[in-house]
Order: sequence, then C-alpha cells, then structure tokens
Amino acid sequence: MRQILWSERAFARRQAIEDYILYSFGYAAHAEYVEAVNEWKSIVRENPYAGPVEPVLEGGSKEYRSVVIANLTKCIYYVEDDCIMIADWWDTRRSVSQLKQNL
Repeated sequence: MRQILWSERAFARRQAIEDYILYSFGYAAHAEYVEAVNEWKSIVRENPYAGPVEPVLEGGSKEYRSVVIANLTKCIYYVEDDCIMIADWWDTRRSVSQLKQNL
C-alpha cells in the first residue's frame, strides 16, 4: 500500500476547508466531508491512477491527477515511486487559471 504525503500548502488548504465546513455547517457536515476524504484516500492507495490526468496541468514535468471530493474540493496529486504526493487541495469554486500558477 502506498504512502500519502502532503505538501504544506495542500495540508493547510484542506484544514482551512474542514474548519470552514465545521464552523459554517456543523459537526454532521464536517464528519461527512472527513469521511469522503478518508474514502478517497483508501481508494487512491489501492489504485493511485484512479484519478484522471488533470487537463489544465498536462505537459508539465509531473503527471498530475485529480479527484473531486464532495463536490467542494479537488485533490491534485501525482505518483512518485511508492508515494502519492498531494500537491494541492483545490476549492472548486476558484478560478482554474490559478491552479497552474500554484504548481
């Protein structure tokens, strides 16, 4: 099973989104979101190529893949050796043009 490693930016953004959900929508919504994240982590550990190649980031030095989680966030990751590297945790309401600038 592959290890999942987080960039500082991705981890901080995920935490900020979880905090926002908790304080804005309550514990039940937060628990549902965390469950969706954990489910995704289980799937990607077993099959790291499950997420499609992210079209906005094609042609770069890494093959970035993405998965939309709970219609709210997009996880941007790449596979390196036996690790899944989470490069960014993206709020899907943001402009896609900013995504390329961040990576």
